Parts: sequence; C-alpha cells; structure tokens
Amino acid sequence: MRKAGAKLIRPNFLQRRVVFNLPKETKDKNSWIRVRDEGDKVTMSIKRIEGKKIKDQKEVCITVDDFEQAKRFLITIGCKEKSYQETKRELWVLRGSEITIDEWPYLEPLLEIEGESEEAVKDICRKMGLNFKEALFCAVDTLYSQKYKVSKDAINNHTKRITFQDKNPFIVRSMS
Repeated sequence: MRKAGAKLIRPNFLQRRVVFNLPKETKDKNSWIRVRDEGDKVTMSIKRIEGKKIKDQKEVCITVDDFEQAKRFLITIGCKEKSYQETKRELWVLRGSEITIDEWPYLEPLLEIEGESEEAVKDICRKMGLNFKEALFCAVDTLYSQKYKVSKDAINNHTKRITFQDKNPFIVRSMS
C-alpha cells in the first residue's frame, strides 16, 4: 500500500463488538446494530445490506462515550444481543479514502475500501492494481458461509462468540 502512496494511520489494533438484532417491531433480516470498541473510540452503527452492489451497503454510524452504556441503551429499547466478535484492523488512507486490512478469526485477512463514492473506490482499486469487478459487497457472514459451508442463519443467530481465543465454531468436531 505504501507503493501506491497510502499512509498508515493506525497499525494493527484489536476491536471488539457486540451485534444486536433490531427490536421485534422493526426486525429485518438484512439489518443489524453494532456497538464497537475501536480502542480509541466507541461507535454504534446500524447496518443494512440491500443487495450485492456497493450502493446497496448502507450504514449510519455515531460515536458514543461508553461501550457498556451503549449496549444497555440498545437492550433498553428492545434490541436483542446476538453475538460478541473480535477483529484486528490496520487503517490506511489514500486520496481521502480509508483502506483497512481486517483480520477475522478463522478467515484470511481481507481488504476493505471506503470512499465518498463508488468512483472514489474504483480509483483506489486502480491505483493499487486491484480489479473492482472482483470485489465482494457483503457482510462477513457471507465469507464464513462460503468458507465453512454453514448457513448465514447459523452464523448470525446461533454463533454467540467469534474470537481469536475460542475454538473455531464453524468446524464440527467429532466426539472421540
């Protein structure tokens, strides 16, 4: 990334997050809320995936003061806690766009580019020698589902923890 002119903003750091279903009155299988401790700040986001294109990825994010208080707030308004997850992230910036290298437990590292527009993301891809047409626009559950041949329902609704310390929950272990 340095060769492309990107600047390292933040070396590899641990993030922890709790993911929630929306309250039952507004529950939608394509939407969820997340509280994430990024080490230097805590954010709360609502995310919605409406399709497989870049324009179909919707997110509204705010910064909050306290991880535990944000969790309590969501539970108080009727959100249901689904899972606790950890990731490691490295943050770079190039031409005003954020580029992250994300590490999720049990997956290969992945690259995420967030820009002001689809054209800005395409520009970064060109600058870095990446093929935009090969990009995936999805949540990480798609990657776990593809790699481990487990349903998204199993990942999203029956996997309570995804951490670097725990055993891989997507591998069936024999009882021997």
